[in-house]
Amino acid sequence: MGSTSEPEKGGYSRLHSPLYWLYEHLTRGDQPRPVELIFVLAGRMERKRYGMELYRAGLAPRLLLSVGRFEVSRMGIVDFEGADELIAQRNQTAPEDRHFFCEISAAGIRTERPMFSPWNTYGEIGALRKFVGHEMPRSMMIVSTDVHLRRIAIAVDEIFRDAPIEICYCPVPPGYSSLRKHEWWRRPQDRRYVLWETMKLASYRAILSLPEPLIQRIMRLKGDFHVGS
Repeated sequence: MGSTSEPEKGGYSRLHSPLYWLYEHLTRGDQPRPVELIFVLAGRMERKRYGMELYRAGLAPRLLLSVGRFEVSRMGIVDFEGADELIAQRNQTAPEDRHFFCEISAAGIRTERPMFSPWNTYGEIGALRKFVGHEMPRSMMIVSTDVHLRRIAIAVDEIFRDAPIEICYCPVPPGYSSLRKHEWWRRPQDRRYVLWETMKLASYRAILSLPEPLIQRIMRLKGDFHVGS
């Protein structure tokens, strides 16, 4: 018989399995499929790259990119054709308002400045609901970093609870992501990300169990304590 200290099937030891479970607990992992709209959250440029690839593969007729103030100058690296115009618009916008929604479709590129405060995941999903409210898709794919998706999903469940829409949650693949599941606890940046996300998920679950007026009041005051979210 093998010792319990030896690697188990798949190369993971018993000691490490709770750490992998914690990582998996934060994720959603739907497979990409045809939808009417792809929405990519702000925070890491690899999300934009993957969202653009899905759109160009023909999985949706519309792509909506959420672009944070520090992402604007890097949009050219993901072959976003409206990068120069977006930079010009940023330069004419007050720093605290430099968050943009950029929609790409057969009609071209449309850029709007969503109104939400503070800049957290709940506010971002709320702004998405307002953006699509006049043209609600029947299906939507949400793209983000894998450990961000569980928290996104509970925010979407709250904000889109009365909307007739089918939603799938697609993580940035390992080959694109700067966050790596394998032994994430050994890398300081990955460790901070996963532990912060664990705390934020617990916070969202507690807050979103409260009555609606209280949720709105708390979320208006609450930031996401961004660590490369």
